[in-house]
Amino acid sequence: MDRRRFLLSAAAFALPIPAANTIGFKVLRNGSPIGEHHLNFSQVGDDLTVDINIQLLVKLAMIPVFRYNLSAVEKWSGGVFQSLQSKIKENGNVLTVHAEKNAGGYEVTGTNQDNPEKNMPAYQVPPNTMPLTYWNKQFMYGTILNIQTAHTYPATVNSPGWNKLPTAEGGLLTAQRFDLTGKLRLSVWYDQSEAWSGLEFHYSGDETYEKIVA
Repeated sequence: MDRRRFLLSAAAFALPIPAANTIGFKVLRNGSPIGEHHLNFSQVGDDLTVDINIQLLVKLAMIPVFRYNLSAVEKWSGGVFQSLQSKIKENGNVLTVHAEKNAGGYEVTGTNQDNPEKNMPAYQVPPNTMPLTYWNKQFMYGTILNIQTAHTYPATVNSPGWNKLPTAEGGLLTAQRFDLTGKLRLSVWYDQSEAWSGLEFHYSGDETYEKIVA
């Protein structure tokens, strides 16, 4: 193996890819289950593809009041983020985001079917941009790409320490909490191996993620 090939392989190996090639969470809103969030990882040589799927349904008095479906494909090569394509259906409205690596960083576009005035025409973002897909904790330390709105922004990050988090099966896991503030406000957790372990944010309610470990 030549030196360049070795460096690419080493970089790809350094990504926090789960041993089972999958991560799953039960999603709760105000303490009640509303769906699940899953990521599946596949590698071919130095190339990594992450398939992301979220299915959420909120009911009020047994009547559906909010539906959210997300499908996204994130691609990496040699440990470097290459592209993202996402499609979201939020109560029937279709949102899409596309990001593609180029010489200066990434070109990003976004569309909003019901509100074209919110479309994001193609614009350039810096090379340190990473998508808000949580599985790679390094996203916190550069420019963060919102995969729903196509907006980008920095975040202020603070870690108040380690916590015991409930799992989807009723157990506990130990993970470090990181609080992000600024335009993006959320708390995210990673365990000792830097695997994504939990998430909390507020969006028309208090959303909590409990990791599926069985």
